Amino acid sequence: MTDTVLEVKNLTKTFGKFIAVDNISFSLQKGEVLGLLGPNGAGKTTTIQTLLGTLIPTSGDINYFGNKFRDNREGILEYINFSSTYTNLPWILTVKENLTFISYLYSIKNRKQRMEKIVEMFSLEKLLNK
Repeated sequence: MTDTVLEVKNLTKTFGKFIAVDNISFSLQKGEVLGLLGPNGAGKTTTIQTLLGTLIPTSGDINYFGNKFRDNREGILEYINFSSTYTNLPWILTVKENLTFISYLYSIKNRKQRMEKIVEMFSLEKLLNK
C-alpha cells in the first residue's frame, strides 16, 4: 500500500463561466495534516466537496490510496470523512438515531455491525439514547 493518502492533479471546478477551483494540485502523505486557507470565495468548500464526491470536478484527477476516486468512490468513502464546524445534526435525534440516519445517508452496508463497531470504538454505549 502506498504512503500517499490523497493525490490531486489539476483539479478544476467551474459553475458556468465562474471558476471556483482553478487547476490545483497537491498530495497528502500518510501522517501529514493538510489545511486549506483563504478568504471567502477562494474555493475551499468547493474543493472539499469535490474531494468528498458531493460535487463532480469539471476536470482533473483525485486519487485516494493510489486508486482513482471516480472509479472506486464507494470503497474509498468507507475510509474518508469530513467534519465541519458548520454542520449541525438534528438536536431532536438521539446519538443512535443520528448514527442510523448517517448510515443511510452514506449507504453503509451491514449497518448493525458497523454501528456496533463505532459505538465500541468511541465508547458511546452510555450515550446512545441521549
